[in-house]
Amino acid sequence: MKFGVQICSELEWQNTKGILSIKNDKIRQQPFGEYFEHMIGRHGYIFYHSGATKTRAAAACQFAIDTWHPDTVINLGTCGGVSKDVKRLNIILAKKTFQYDVIQKFGTPSIRFKKGLRTNLKISWVDLGRISERLRIGTIASADQDLCHKCRKKLQKDDVLAADWESASIAKVCELNRAKCVILRGVSDIPEEKGKTRGDIQEREYRKNARIIMKDLLSIIGQINGRLY
Repeated sequence: MKFGVQICSELEWQNTKGILSIKNDKIRQQPFGEYFEHMIGRHGYIFYHSGATKTRAAAACQFAIDTWHPDTVINLGTCGGVSKDVKRLNIILAKKTFQYDVIQKFGTPSIRFKKGLRTNLKISWVDLGRISERLRIGTIASADQDLCHKCRKKLQKDDVLAADWESASIAKVCELNRAKCVILRGVSDIPEEKGKTRGDIQEREYRKNARIIMKDLLSIIGQINGRLY
């Protein structure tokens, strides 16, 4: 079995290489950044960097599917907490994603238009029982912008657990290709004050949380890889 692991942000990618102790001679180049092959247990993984934003994430995901033909695409990264029940360092397994920064002002959006922004993921086969105390399963919303207090309040009405920049585009590309997809994100920050965004959080705190999260997520995929099918 072969798995593609997509990492979006530069900080998350650097942490991934460091945690897995990837040496420079193992790193190769693809159109969107670096990639490397790595074994976890009995299975082979291709880790690839896409860069941030939905456009780069979608394009890199399609490239990975066309080039390496992975059995499953796994997206790992950080996110901002939305739900009042979510805490920092919680792990979010996406059951549904949607793009919340798409605004149509001409005419009335059709059902088909709205459906195109949402993706339901089939995750019943994923066994994450070992982290049940930190795991939350639900909806991740994506936009090409940091999560703010105002957006968080609005997304809470849609029962969203967390928000990020890329999950919805990766999920949609996998759906269109009929490829299995697992999206796991760790909550690095929660905007709790009006107008507060990730940019207002102290850099040192965010960097610390991002490393903890990536270490947790890389450990998790090593635990579940024998139960993916």
